[in-house]
This record gives sequence, C-alpha cells and structure tokens, in this order.
Amino acid sequence: MFVTNACFEVDKAGEDRLKAKARKNEQDIQGASGLVSYECWRTDHKDTIEYVFVSKWEKQDHFKAWISRDAHVEEHKARRQRKKESGVEPQYPFKKTLRFYEVVEPDQTEQV
Repeated sequence: MFVTNACFEVDKAGEDRLKAKARKNEQDIQGASGLVSYECWRTDHKDTIEYVFVSKWEKQDHFKAWISRDAHVEEHKARRQRKKESGVEPQYPFKKTLRFYEVVEPDQTEQV
C-alpha cells in the first residue's frame, strides 16, 4: 500500500481557503482508481492552521495516475498563469509539505 500526506499550513485568517480545498479534494478523489481511503486532518498552531490530506492507495502507480489526470494538471497550469499575469500572490499563501510512504507489513515468519 502507498500513502500520501499533503500538509497545507496557512495563517488562521486564511482557513477558509483550506476548508474550500478540503471540500474540493474530497469531491475530486471519490471513485479514483486504486484509492483505499482518504481523510482530512486539522490542527491548530499558535498563529496558523494546518490541514493534512491523507490518502491510501493500492499502489503508487494508482496515485501517480490520479495526480497526473488532465483536470489536475490543467488546474495547476491555470493557477500559475493567473499568478504570472496578475503578479499578485494570494492574500493567505499556503505552506505545502508533501510526504510519501509505503506501508510496511510485519514479517509473518519471524517470532516477535
């Protein structure tokens, strides 16, 4: 199993952007091939809010196919283009951290 962890942190005043992203992610990921589960976690820090999107996939290739789908790629291109044309940064920019894991199963042949 392959696990992704996408962490987005923003100033507390920008939490509405994260809430909207969480709703969109939930809609977009439903029915994705190879998806085992998806969760959104939230935590408060002193000055920021953090949302972590955790998805579990049968295989890494399933995740790669989902993240490479045309709609996702085009969305990122359009966002970069809008930023380039306007020269304006979002009022509450995200700090983004991505982590990827493989689930390690205990070896059933060894005595614990």
